[in-house]
Amino acid sequence: MRIVSWAVCLGALVPSLVSGYKRVHRPKDKETTSEEPKPWIRTIYSTQKEIVTPTVIAGVTFSAKPLATPDPLEPWVSLNKDGSPKTIKPEIKNGRTRKARPDYSTYFQTLGIVTMKYDEVQAHNMDPNDVYEEEIFIDEDKTYVSLNPIGRCTPAGYFNKGLSKDISSEPFCTPRENVLWKVDKTYFVSWYTHFFRDENSDKVIDRVRVHLSYVREKADEKGFHKRDIKGTFFSSEWLKNVDGMLPVTVDEKWLQGYYERKIIVSVQPENVPDDEFNPLLNGVMVNMLLGSKVAKTTKEEWARQDAGIYDREWYYVALSIPTVVVIAIVAIYFFLQLNGKNRDFSDVTRSALAKKHRVLGPISKMKKFKNMKNHKYSELPISNKSSKQY
Repeated sequence: MRIVSWAVCLGALVPSLVSGYKRVHRPKDKETTSEEPKPWIRTIYSTQKEIVTPTVIAGVTFSAKPLATPDPLEPWVSLNKDGSPKTIKPEIKNGRTRKARPDYSTYFQTLGIVTMKYDEVQAHNMDPNDVYEEEIFIDEDKTYVSLNPIGRCTPAGYFNKGLSKDISSEPFCTPRENVLWKVDKTYFVSWYTHFFRDENSDKVIDRVRVHLSYVREKADEKGFHKRDIKGTFFSSEWLKNVDGMLPVTVDEKWLQGYYERKIIVSVQPENVPDDEFNPLLNGVMVNMLLGSKVAKTTKEEWARQDAGIYDREWYYVALSIPTVVVIAIVAIYFFLQLNGKNRDFSDVTRSALAKKHRVLGPISKMKKFKNMKNHKYSELPISNKSSKQY
């Protein structure tokens, strides 16, 4: 009997064991490659030979050898709001190409005027002494910009910044305002190159450099305006403005022991001296972060930060409020105690007691009963009824 009972118990347990079975899948080994892009040779300006060495930054290969046959579906690289790269793969749907490379229109072209005489035009409706003028757009030199696989910044990529979101981000496309930059991650700062022009010649500036500056977080860091003071902690070398972007890898040392710090990203053209350059004029605010942030920053916190209240300062303000209230209560208490003998509320007390103990007077003079007719007892119906009974 014991053997049978054990068999019955075992039979009842088998279905539960079977239903709880799950096949273990061994993760596949991730294929990695350490092969670096190899240099290649090209001809520029018709006759000049050049060796091109590709470079990989944040997973993006710059100066890669182009395909022998152009492919409209060739992947290209775009930038997220924080400036991190992402690969875009074009696709054809309903006969149209979606997610194709951006069309830059005339953003990087120069407007020129062509002058031609009658001998060159020979138009039948043109006077021999007339001169014909035509406006044309001249393409930029794409010898080196064509080696950049990342989509370039144009005014179409501007965004609105500021607390009211009513200020243009020019010349920046990335990073967006108040995005998070994490330590050891690489982000691309991108700007519209033709934004920086010489005031006299209207030519595009050749060189610029990028600055990272701390935004006032503590009382001893408030009020900076120039880049030559303590606020600026990173300045790049002079860069070719035609590139229009710079990769920035966040260094933990930049946080200076803080978990998070707010900074401003700015670009200085070479025609603006150091002592005249203001990072706040066209800069973009960014938050450097040590690690992943779980809680999202609320609008109230952004408002406090825009007002110059950060981290420890907000706690100091929060702690000072109840302290001020306690001090005010104590001051009022001692004021009342010192002036206790000079207080006289007899008039107020007398007026209040008079309202409670006022004399009402006869009922016939009250407004409520003034129009009521007062009958004698013998005229009442009850009185007549009782007299008949006797």
